[in-house]
Amino acid sequence: MSPGRTLALTPRSISPPRFRVLLLLLAALIAPPAMAEGADNPIFGVTTINVQPRDVGKSVELLNAYRDAALKQSGNTEVTLLQEISRPTNFVVYEAWNNQAAYDANEKSGQVVKLRENLAAIEGSIDRRDYHVISIDKARPTSSGSFYVVLHLDVFPPGLDATLEAARDVAKASREQRTNIRYDVTESVMPPISHSNLLSAWTNREAYDRYQNSTYARRFRDTVGPLLGSPFDERLYAKIK
Repeated sequence: MSPGRTLALTPRSISPPRFRVLLLLLAALIAPPAMAEGADNPIFGVTTINVQPRDVGKSVELLNAYRDAALKQSGNTEVTLLQEISRPTNFVVYEAWNNQAAYDANEKSGQVVKLRENLAAIEGSIDRRDYHVISIDKARPTSSGSFYVVLHLDVFPPGLDATLEAARDVAKASREQRTNIRYDVTESVMPPISHSNLLSAWTNREAYDRYQNSTYARRFRDTVGPLLGSPFDERLYAKIK
């Protein structure tokens, strides 16, 4: 074989039995590992909701009712309700489940059906997605002045690994600050897996501003900025009691 040339593997150059074996090996390498039903692989549900200004009060009532019901559901470990500070018509429901089976069971439950029906009745839009854990640690207690930050990232697929690595680094550095309450990094379960969700909480606005100006936060933004397929979408939220 002359230098610089490669041998192309085709069905004709490999005997049928060996070709079938090769296909099986390739499929095993490409396919994601199967997740056993009921396995302890936490799933985070992130629901974004937008309503008309006239329906903000009613929406808070609906979300509180959903939270109370979901917290009683088997496999649930958290339901946090958030309202965007600059646009009070926008809400986020951030919830944690022990595994995919528990999350899927809740999707078929009465409280989810009722929430969707009630939001449709007031012409509210709803987008509900599930994410698996990339980097999460135990949260510190919240206080009266604390608030939340939700960052949604959509990157071009070649930049996914670099984005997740940068997200792990900024989360770790943030958790080392006493003014940080939590910093969760999650990635979409269903395609497109290039979507990730970062939720952080801080004791007060001053703490968040210091984070924004920190070396590690600037390094994170500089790393992921060129990899994004959509704008850097970071929003501030207050927790609904």
